[in-house]
Amino acid sequence: MKMLVFCVFALLLSPINSESKTEQFSTCSEILEPVTDISKNAKGVALIYNIERKFNDKRTSLSVHALHLPNPSSYGNYDSYEVLAYIPEEISWVFRLHPMTEHKETIWVGKEEEISFEYKPIRIKVRTFNTATSKSGPVVLQKNITCSK
Repeated sequence: MKMLVFCVFALLLSPINSESKTEQFSTCSEILEPVTDISKNAKGVALIYNIERKFNDKRTSLSVHALHLPNPSSYGNYDSYEVLAYIPEEISWVFRLHPMTEHKETIWVGKEEEISFEYKPIRIKVRTFNTATSKSGPVVLQKNITCSK
């Protein structure tokens, strides 16, 4: 009888626990602002939210969309942009942005969906990147994320 009570109790608590963790924070979007020495037209947006993948695999999705960025080579030996998202002194994620050219304008986009669903980046930076040397360069957009949990 004690074992049956324990099993029922465990089954009742586990869905509640997983739901509360999944709903730990709501969808968040933030505007990434240019650093001081870049065109005021340069902007980006970060979208952060929880997703569910196959086999009940829950993750945090982070995508970045950046517009009106100068050619990365204008900063030196760089040919691309990358995102650095992080929680200071705890964890960081880095992923490349890919160029999409439409109407003679390049839009830089990328996403990371391997973030454990318990985490949400607090700071996001877009910086130049050299794909041949894997060297990062100057930050062009940044934002401290202020969305509530």
